[in-house]
Amino acid sequence: MSSGSPWSTATPASVNRKNKTSVITLSGDDITALDKSLFKIVTCNEDGGDYLEHHTYYFGDDGTTVVDLTDLVSHNHTSSDGGELIYIYTHNPETLDLHLIRPTDLIKANWNQTVTGTGSIEDGGGGSSDPYIRLRPNGTSGSGSTISYTAGFPKTSFNSPSILSFVGNFETATSLAFHGGVNADDVTAADSNTAKYQAEVCTTTNSNWWLRTATGSANSASDVGVAIDTTDTSVKIIHDPFAGTPNTKISIHYSGEFTKTTNIPTSATLNTQGNFMKFSIKNSTGADRPYRFKGSRISWYTDDEWTYSDV
Repeated sequence: MSSGSPWSTATPASVNRKNKTSVITLSGDDITALDKSLFKIVTCNEDGGDYLEHHTYYFGDDGTTVVDLTDLVSHNHTSSDGGELIYIYTHNPETLDLHLIRPTDLIKANWNQTVTGTGSIEDGGGGSSDPYIRLRPNGTSGSGSTISYTAGFPKTSFNSPSILSFVGNFETATSLAFHGGVNADDVTAADSNTAKYQAEVCTTTNSNWWLRTATGSANSASDVGVAIDTTDTSVKIIHDPFAGTPNTKISIHYSGEFTKTTNIPTSATLNTQGNFMKFSIKNSTGADRPYRFKGSRISWYTDDEWTYSDV
């Protein structure tokens, strides 16, 4: 039997066999001098030659083939790195991706619209400018405007992970309140216990972004510590009910993630008809406080298969 064969009761001990089944640790210089055809896994404890400290290497039987097991590269699912992303969906037919960033998505007629007081909603941009939907309270204090997306998808639930991101900007960053999220409350209504997660602002409290979550029986909000401004701002919210402690994370303007672990929804079914995503603003002054909504996207594991599956 060769030294690469399995052990048996009749096999005598051999240095070659022991070497091939051992993990050893050497400096980079010693690894360079090593007959690597006699070993499989070697760790490096000091830089030297072509080998780096804290790295682990796999060697082929020829002694020259080497794979750095700790040299992790990006896995972007291109044709040369993990396969094309589109084929991932055929193996994960409960994954839903919705990208509302096309010009036709940024037309108010394609959204549910609700206004209160002097609120109004209008299409903006176009031509050489990026399109957007402009939500306007206009001149009466306490007025608001809201858009929400009607989504006739298979049922979705907060017991599955989801990621929402959206981009927009406030034209004036004072005297306003704003909600943007999944199953979000209308900004002109009282905070409810309806299962949700939403980014929100209320400048009567401070000028920071907040994250509110609700389970269906309780809700709470946390100050994210990032102030609003009038520039284009990206908001990303990641909902993870599968974590050891269920949590919802938010990132504002590419800042570090803020994690919330209280009142995280983990079971309630989402009302996808009209409240899949909602964006809502009101003023707290007798002056207009428009918000320019410039697009959103959401990824979600649904409770039903909605794509073709080849599995």
